[in-house]
Amino acid sequence: MKRLSEEPNVQLRDVPQLLGLATVMEESAAQRYQRLAARMEKLSEREVAGTFSALVEEQRDHVEEIARRSGQSTGAPPPALADPRGLPSEISRSWDEAEASALLTPYRALGIAVDNEMLAFAFYSYVAAQSGDATVRATAEWLAGKALDHAAVLREERRRAYRREGAGRARDGRPMLDASSLPEFVRQSRRLESRAAVFHRRVASRLAALGEAAASKTIIEVAERERAAGLEAADGTVEAARAELAQAAKPLPLLRAALAEAERLHQAYLDLADRTRDEQVLAAAQRAADRTLQSLATVAALLQAFG
Repeated sequence: MKRLSEEPNVQLRDVPQLLGLATVMEESAAQRYQRLAARMEKLSEREVAGTFSALVEEQRDHVEEIARRSGQSTGAPPPALADPRGLPSEISRSWDEAEASALLTPYRALGIAVDNEMLAFAFYSYVAAQSGDATVRATAEWLAGKALDHAAVLREERRRAYRREGAGRARDGRPMLDASSLPEFVRQSRRLESRAAVFHRRVASRLAALGEAAASKTIIEVAERERAAGLEAADGTVEAARAELAQAAKPLPLLRAALAEAERLHQAYLDLADRTRDEQVLAAAQRAADRTLQSLATVAALLQAFG
């Protein structure tokens, strides 16, 4: 399950303020999905654009749900919040990752939506646990329950997308995990982490050669996290990429390659978590996905900084 990395800096005094904040969160998500849909249309990725457009409509339905709740509990629509504070920082980071993504597919798009619903669930659960006001607590619990319901629907859509994309997934170079036991997961995971570490060290080396010392240092830190989780063993795919990386004359192609590799690793864990029926493998895959999300966020932020 997605978790908040730090306690939200939020103090909600009453139900209208909470519902106003919830409305802002839903409307912000709709706006982000709309931008991503437009971006995918420009890239002629019509299937992905269609997925994001459908998510826009889902978010609008959520806004209407909140408005109905507000009318029932306060007799008025949710107030407009010009400067909402205390929102989970992870939600903003996940949007930034999506907009920088090198591997957006319908499956990945739906994965972003699931992650954000689970972050919303964690946020509302925190508010419910911390509030001393019974009506605020009850409303936060209602919002948390709605976020879980939405996540369940989106997970089912994501499973369908996974099955539809299955054949293409086998052809796109994405590393696959098929572990059916924890020892097998550990073995496969170490190999994938090592592969990613070697790849990212190649990128860092080339960035350093181009005079991008700060960017190189950031990618080295990503590689070190992967090295710590893996084994020192490269494979043919990484070695084949070495010549291509060595020819890169600008940092942007290198950073896009680094992002794509980080996404492949992260997505491999998400894919396994969706498929496995082994509880230990599921828990390990979810922990690995949470850990690799840190690297994905780091590289995405770096790419955004380069424009």
